[in-house]
Amino acid sequence: MTIQKSIRLQKLPPYIFAQIDEKKRALLEQGKDLIDLGIGDPDLPTPPAIIKTLAEAANDPKNHRYPSYGGLIEFKKACAAWMERRFNVSVDPKTELMSLIGSKEGLAHFTEAIVNPGDFTLIPDPAYPVYANATLLAGGTPVYYPLTEANQFQPKWADIPDDVWKAVKVVYINFPHNPTSATVTLDVYAELVDRAKRFGFVICSDGAYSEQGYDSLPPCCLQVPGAKDCTIEFFSFSKTYNMTGWRIGFAVGNKELIAALYQIKSTLDSGVFQPIQWAAITALKGNDHELIDPSKEVYLYRRSIMVEGLKQLGYQVFDGGATFYLWVKNLPGQNSAETCANLLERGLVCTPGSGFGKQGEGYFRIALTVPELQLKEALKRFPKV
Repeated sequence: MTIQKSIRLQKLPPYIFAQIDEKKRALLEQGKDLIDLGIGDPDLPTPPAIIKTLAEAANDPKNHRYPSYGGLIEFKKACAAWMERRFNVSVDPKTELMSLIGSKEGLAHFTEAIVNPGDFTLIPDPAYPVYANATLLAGGTPVYYPLTEANQFQPKWADIPDDVWKAVKVVYINFPHNPTSATVTLDVYAELVDRAKRFGFVICSDGAYSEQGYDSLPPCCLQVPGAKDCTIEFFSFSKTYNMTGWRIGFAVGNKELIAALYQIKSTLDSGVFQPIQWAAITALKGNDHELIDPSKEVYLYRRSIMVEGLKQLGYQVFDGGATFYLWVKNLPGQNSAETCANLLERGLVCTPGSGFGKQGEGYFRIALTVPELQLKEALKRFPKV
């Protein structure tokens, strides 16, 4: 019997991280010594206070039943208080905020809730693949705006024609940026909000790396006056608190957009396991100096090792001052895939920039999520340019 995949799945390009994982697994089975600088999965442990809360909550039978679809009210209030404290943004925890099984899931489900077949979405290039893939699954058509090194990988909204603004239903934005590590000022968000109100589109802002700014803490779109009229933002515990495997995040913003997301999520999933929500509350209420800053100091130190080491080897490195990624120019005469294949032969797993879009060609991404000794060994394996 031949199984036919849905037309929606047939439209999807290969998922770059799944491909990397398959290649890595095959080489490991062959006994290859690999240093994995590919996927941004923190190697640092989740802070003990968060784990302690999880264990206590998991031992309470009242947490063993189905959770609320939108999240515990205690969790939502803690998220709202964090938004107020961190960004000076006031939201109603009952109607303008909900829990997610990680921000990736939330972004995909939101797209499904908003985008119709034939709709256009405006997506950064390069970008995290979920924006375009979710658009394709919903039957929409991705349109791209370039992020280039000449502009420090920041958008130039004035370069996008009015006809495009009029045509799109959703505009995705992600800062601090994956994969380049670029950041923006509040003015970039303010200009986008102004266009959203003029042309009638929705802003979908991905803040997964919101707390990974090293020189200063980055702003969010909802800080712009009136942004809540047209914006939904997604935040994650994964990178901030080293909780990638825990799968928890939250969406916040316009109540109609939150309601649409709630409608599709309540149809397709059953919410976040309550002990994880209680643990996340501990994270949100905790002291950043104890729960966040130690990890940032480690990544900052690792970043300095790799930036200096790669530059000594002749590589051109873009360092945007945020995230735990480095965006590096390819080996001379090679494209992104060829460069990463070359590095793989040397035992280095990196991510080709072309996997993030056409504008990503010419670069590869390094994740600083391995210990110092492995990074120093990695520098020995990188060929000189």
